[in-house]
Amino acid sequence: MDNVGKRLRSARIEKGYTLDDLQQITKIQKRYLIAIEEDNFDQLPGDFYVRAFVKQYAETVGLNSAELLDEYHDVIPEAQPTEYAENSIENKTRALHEDTHSVGSWFHNNLGKIIIGLVSLIVIASLYFYAVRVAGQPKQRIPDESSEVISSKKSSKKSSESSSQSETESSESSKSSKSSKSSSKKADLEIAQDANTTNTYTVKNLPTKDNKITISATGRVWVMVTLTGGSGETWQSTLSSGESHEMALASGVTSFKVQTGNAPVLNLAINGKSVTFPTAASMVQAYQFNIESTSDSE
Repeated sequence: MDNVGKRLRSARIEKGYTLDDLQQITKIQKRYLIAIEEDNFDQLPGDFYVRAFVKQYAETVGLNSAELLDEYHDVIPEAQPTEYAENSIENKTRALHEDTHSVGSWFHNNLGKIIIGLVSLIVIASLYFYAVRVAGQPKQRIPDESSEVISSKKSSKKSSESSSQSETESSESSKSSKSSKSSSKKADLEIAQDANTTNTYTVKNLPTKDNKITISATGRVWVMVTLTGGSGETWQSTLSSGESHEMALASGVTSFKVQTGNAPVLNLAINGKSVTFPTAASMVQAYQFNIESTSDSE
């Protein structure tokens, strides 16, 4: 006949449980489960636990625990009465109830003292925080009338000095501003026609940067512009009425030439300042513009 451990192990395997599964289900430590399967009951805490663990093991794997314990009564030890009494659920429940009742009884008997102690603690804490708050507040000083008079005189004197200084600084600032405006005022751009050569112009006070030539037409006209200096750019095209073209006049340009076959319908401007051509003849004309000097832009 199989021993009890082997029979329990076979039932466990048939159920598909591992020892870890059984430990999780029964909450019995794995080492005790192994001891039961190997019939090493002396490794369990006592006879009471042998019967209790075997019974729980059997019920978990689907065996009749009562029949199993009866069948192997000669192998599974009987629990001693004293041991059963110590480990029984009724006994442990009773002990827990007695302990709880004891704590509740003590709390009930000493409730008055507990309340008085808590009230005293609250009062002491309140007094302590009030004292700390009062001690932390700055002391108020009684104002001295003589010191107020002296302070008022000093304040008035300082205010007068400050006002005088502000007026002086304002006057100097105004003078400086006027001087700055006067010095920063630049001469206007001039485009003067040469007295001896009517097709030659002198450009004066041209800013050092952001200069441009704008060419527009009121009729059909051929025009070519050639820059001298800088990039040496040349542009030519035939413009229709209402068309226009812009060219950048770089800082390195010293002069430029404008050639056109129909001057009367051609308009030219430097930085928005228009140039009036002297001839009305519809023939190719060349106009020379010499840049005499430049000035810093405002």
